[in-house]
Amino acid sequence: MDVLNDLLRIKVFREKKAERILAVARHHLRNAEQLVLSVKTKLRNFRFESARRERELYAELCSRLVLIRDIDSVQIDVQLMKEREEELVAQLRKAEVLRNEASTQEMLAQRQHIDAVRAREKYYEMSQTVMKEQEYENTRQEELETEESAEVRFLMSTLDDSNDFHIVRNSP
Repeated sequence: MDVLNDLLRIKVFREKKAERILAVARHHLRNAEQLVLSVKTKLRNFRFESARRERELYAELCSRLVLIRDIDSVQIDVQLMKEREEELVAQLRKAEVLRNEASTQEMLAQRQHIDAVRAREKYYEMSQTVMKEQEYENTRQEELETEESAEVRFLMSTLDDSNDFHIVRNSP
């Protein structure tokens, strides 16, 4: 029974360890999801602002006489906005990769936790079964001892009765 209890304690320890690992994995997944959301928001806002800014720049060019360097300046500004957008898209891809990895780690941690819970439950059930069997055996043993004691008392009383009878016969 002690060995089974020791194994049960080990299973409980492993289950708690799996719970902690699962909690950490879920925390990392939430952070990765928040990062994806944040980068998506930045990208959407940047696209909106860069489109607005590009329209303003071209509208300004169209509203006046311009020099070639003005056109070049607008093209450089537009190109810089496109490069910044590409950087944000790359950040989004990295964030999505991190989220996918975190999701995979969370799923693995969840499977390990489920396995640890099942193992602990199995050993708990075995422990309970052994304990019930031990209780049954103890009760059975007590009943046998009680029956044996009753038989001994009965035999002793029978012997006492027969001894009394012999003594009575021998007395007259």
